[in-house]
Amino acid sequence: MSLRYDSSPPLLMDQGLRFDSGPAPSPYQPNVRSKTMTKFKLELFRRKPNDKLVLGAAHIAAMTDNTNYPAPTRVPTDAQMQTAQDDLAAAEAAVDAAEIAWKMKIQERDAKEAAWDTVITARANNCEAVTPNDLVALQSTGFPLRSSGAPIGALPAPGDLRATATEDEGVIELRCKTVNGASSYEWECRLHEGSPPWQAVKTSTSTKILAASLTPGSLYAFRVRAIGAAGPGTWSDEAVERAP
Repeated sequence: MSLRYDSSPPLLMDQGLRFDSGPAPSPYQPNVRSKTMTKFKLELFRRKPNDKLVLGAAHIAAMTDNTNYPAPTRVPTDAQMQTAQDDLAAAEAAVDAAEIAWKMKIQERDAKEAAWDTVITARANNCEAVTPNDLVALQSTGFPLRSSGAPIGALPAPGDLRATATEDEGVIELRCKTVNGASSYEWECRLHEGSPPWQAVKTSTSTKILAASLTPGSLYAFRVRAIGAAGPGTWSDEAVERAP
């Protein structure tokens, strides 16, 4: 009698047993992959969708009648390559259309907001002109009243100054938070490079203005301060933006 130590039954590979439990490889991947296959410099992570579409179109054109790679051997197939190209082009076009529509809605909203500001300011001025010293009547308008306490001293710097390039050449939108007690706001700008002197942009009663006639492509710094009964307050932190 001979002794056996492998007493378990032999594994039968035709019983459907698998040892590679991970997902099946993509049908687009070759059977053998080598770490030395780096002849192509695709760098897809650096490319935007439009750049990828240009690359795809160039490849499709180059593969037309390319005898080095017979059509039946190509993986993915020409049809699959063209479908991927067409799908990405359609998706990118949809994004472009949505972005244009979104920008138009923003412009429409801003125009309506400016019109609303004009109307509400005119209404407040009218109410105050009719009953300039009747605080009870003025309070009945629903508009907030200024404090009747001691005069406000030097005003603090406006907060959250933001500069945003617009769709118009040489125009940047500026906005900041309202400062309590401010009757107006003084805005200035200068080129960001070096230390040129500050230049006046405008004085406004609104906390949102447009800085126009800027040099396209130049980087600008902006600041703003509030003006009240005690005079100008402290300048805000700078906001930097490049003119479109």
